[in-house]
Amino acid sequence: MRKIILLLALCANLPVEAAETGGDGPPQIERYYCTQFGPFFIRFDDDKAAGVFAILPNDDLGSVVGELSGHKFKGEWIETDNRGEIILHFSDDWLYFDAEYTVQADPENWLGAWSGRIRPDNAPASFEYKSVQYRCG
Repeated sequence: MRKIILLLALCANLPVEAAETGGDGPPQIERYYCTQFGPFFIRFDDDKAAGVFAILPNDDLGSVVGELSGHKFKGEWIETDNRGEIILHFSDDWLYFDAEYTVQADPENWLGAWSGRIRPDNAPASFEYKSVQYRCG
């Protein structure tokens, strides 16, 4: 539980969006999303991206690392007891994403039950969007 509290404290003090930088790729930017399972913080830097997420019901933390092409992130995710490949499909305005992923025990089967919405300015602990409950912390 301590890891979750530290992650949430860190994320709560981060900007939703950082200033853009130059270059031919996507802007250098940080985003804080709320998902069905907890907060997700991701940083984009040109064509690379890395992030951390919390699975609040399991008291677990995880990370993602990979490459960005347009609005599609492809990489791998890791938790303490599992890992796999992941693809995040971001909306054109970057306000939400839907994900598909594999798990270590069944790497050929792609699952898709994870999505996120940008954290609202008023930073509620949770909110509902299209009949899905999103948790921010």
